[in-house]
Amino acid sequence: MSIAPQISSVGTGPTHVVGEPAHAIVLPDDTTVEILSSYPVRPDADLHSLACAVEFACARCREHCEATLVGVRDGWLLCPSCYAALDVSDAAPAPRVPDARSAA
Repeated sequence: MSIAPQISSVGTGPTHVVGEPAHAIVLPDDTTVEILSSYPVRPDADLHSLACAVEFACARCREHCEATLVGVRDGWLLCPSCYAALDVSDAAPAPRVPDARSAA
């Protein structure tokens, strides 16, 4: 259990951020949660620190998550792990370098 203030589970569905700059996030059940900080880390997804923990199903891994740090990509909530993994799975594959030992 988290020591952060909590709201009930918000289920799944698109979210949107309101205010300029981002001051709150509106969850699928129309609950509004204050955004404490936003981190402009990547162009295709946003990362927000929320004033209270939210429970949701991550749009990427579909796992249940309770977090105060959430990613938002195309209007869907991402758990911190999936947000961090976006670079890994979305990156182009590394070039294969032949192993000099097997070239013989």
